[in-house]
Amino acid sequence: MIATHRCLILGLFLCASAQAHQVPNMTIEAEFGSAGSFEMKVNVDPRVFLSPQPASLPPVVASWYLDQSPEQVKESLKKATEYLEKNLKLIFGSETLVLPECSWQAMDGATSLPLTAETTEVHLLATLKGTVPASGREFVVGFGAEAQVSLILLLKNPGQIEPKVQVIFPGENSRPFVTPEPPVKVVKRGFNPRWLLLAAPLLYVWWRKARR
Repeated sequence: MIATHRCLILGLFLCASAQAHQVPNMTIEAEFGSAGSFEMKVNVDPRVFLSPQPASLPPVVASWYLDQSPEQVKESLKKATEYLEKNLKLIFGSETLVLPECSWQAMDGATSLPLTAETTEVHLLATLKGTVPASGREFVVGFGAEAQVSLILLLKNPGQIEPKVQVIFPGENSRPFVTPEPPVKVVKRGFNPRWLLLAAPLLYVWWRKARR
């Protein structure tokens, strides 16, 4: 199964390369911790929020981002966040989480390195962190019907060498992925002086009888 997934991903990337990256997509790398935490890195092609038909645009070059003022960068990241809020549902069991606050970073879409003036394909990387709710350990991603692109999911639990890979399309839900069982909390009970006060009369009666 892992070999099949690898071939599928390789085929997708080869196809994208053959078309000079004209077909945008989105990637989510989700890693779940043993203590119930999770971290997701969402790779967003700006074309998904710059146009209702992302594939009609050429890849976004470095100058689009580097030439923006701080206010324009803030507005672009706001649009990217709104796109994720509209098209991503993080579902754990019966509970759908509010999308955690995103921290954003612009990067070279071909190398995943920081932008340079020569970058020919800008991507935005969102990092989301949160905690798996107690309502359920089965994780599902719901992908919006108007997302306009495909979504590649890479899901990983602690100790897992290879991520589980899924590819879903707009309007679909991913297959359930079982996250780690949270550790059992051991409640330590300390000494309670109330028990000594309650037991004092009984100890006194026992002491009086023992002296007779």
